[in-house]
Amino acid sequence: MFSWLLSKYYDRIMSDAEKKGLQDWRKTLLSNLSGNVLELGCGTGANLEFYPATVHHLVCAEPCRHMQKQLQIKLASYKQLEVTILDYDGNTLPMPDASVDAVVSTLVLCSVSNPTQMLSEIYRVLKPNAKLVFIEHVAAVNNPKRFKWQKRLEPFWKMIAGGCRLTRHTEQTIIQAGFQLQEITRGSMRGVPPIVRPSIRGIAVKSKAIHSI
Repeated sequence: MFSWLLSKYYDRIMSDAEKKGLQDWRKTLLSNLSGNVLELGCGTGANLEFYPATVHHLVCAEPCRHMQKQLQIKLASYKQLEVTILDYDGNTLPMPDASVDAVVSTLVLCSVSNPTQMLSEIYRVLKPNAKLVFIEHVAAVNNPKRFKWQKRLEPFWKMIAGGCRLTRHTEQTIIQAGFQLQEITRGSMRGVPPIVRPSIRGIAVKSKAIHSI
């Protein structure tokens, strides 16, 4: 029930956050992608309009049937690039090793059941030196009061928000999966409840980092 409601009203729920920064973050992070790209947990297709013409083929991996239906509606009028919807279970990607030039994960690693396993799968399907582009909300480690509220509200939030967790340390999990951070920005995602605002965004690579900020 909650997954159906979330998929139907997701774009409306997130509209304020998109206007207050998310759209700009998406546009900036996706602007330099090229080749064959896998988007993990693509939901209703919020990233579609920001993929550049240099992306030849986009694979959208979405485990939720209700989200898939909303995505298909959006894709019906989207002709800018070749898109394939990949049906997967949210844990294992049915794709060959080293087969994609980039993976995009925006507001996804908060809700997968096992982020360590998912990042291992992402690492596996990426080509050498390829990119993981991410936007994720995270635990408020620098704000003890907010972190306390995140822990208190997480069981309820998880139930109404499609399994979303509020207290994940996603930056550390990305590093532990073998990625090197090429770029990272830690900030506040406006237009959402305070417990969801702490966020990270950036690029991680399947090789030695070029630089970090």
